[in-house]
Amino acid sequence: MQQAERILQAAEARFRDYGYAKTTVAEIARDAGVSVGGVYRFYPSKEALLVASVRRALEEKLAAGLAAAEKETDAFAALQAFLLARLRVGHAQVAGTRHFYEMLQIINERHRDLLLAYEQKVIAVIADILRRGVQQGRFAVEDAEQTAYDIHQATLRYNSPIALKRNELPQLERDLVRFLKLLDRGLCPRPSRNQGGGR
Repeated sequence: MQQAERILQAAEARFRDYGYAKTTVAEIARDAGVSVGGVYRFYPSKEALLVASVRRALEEKLAAGLAAAEKETDAFAALQAFLLARLRVGHAQVAGTRHFYEMLQIINERHRDLLLAYEQKVIAVIADILRRGVQQGRFAVEDAEQTAYDIHQATLRYNSPIALKRNELPQLERDLVRFLKLLDRGLCPRPSRNQGGGR
């Protein structure tokens, strides 16, 4: 394992178990088996380690969602797989990290650009799935980007650290699937007025 990765893993463990505020660079260095100078060689500050840690957690969620979506040929199944996979990874991250909310709060206050950039990646993936659904005749969506943004906003509960911490995963999964069934009906193409034997 490379030294930078060993340092990051040590920092992640400290942040997870003791919180960001109570963790020192000296403790991270000791856990990683390097000097304090060795930590600063790769990361200029404790906050830089926090940013790297949160970025990795966000990318892990995104990668899990993409992997799940790519297994599905039907666009709606891909959308559901993407959102459920991110929910499951996010829930595991929060459940296994007592201080995850503290970490995200610091990032939100000082490095909001990181969260916004990640949000744009998520919206872009949803938009791609919607466009695929339009090509399949599965969805009737005029503006994929706007609809993707709306879906992302409507499903924030399934990514909120507070909601993930306070709710059991099976309940969140059931709620998300129920919402997606409702969404599916809204995205489906409507029959024209000339169909169905009308005058």
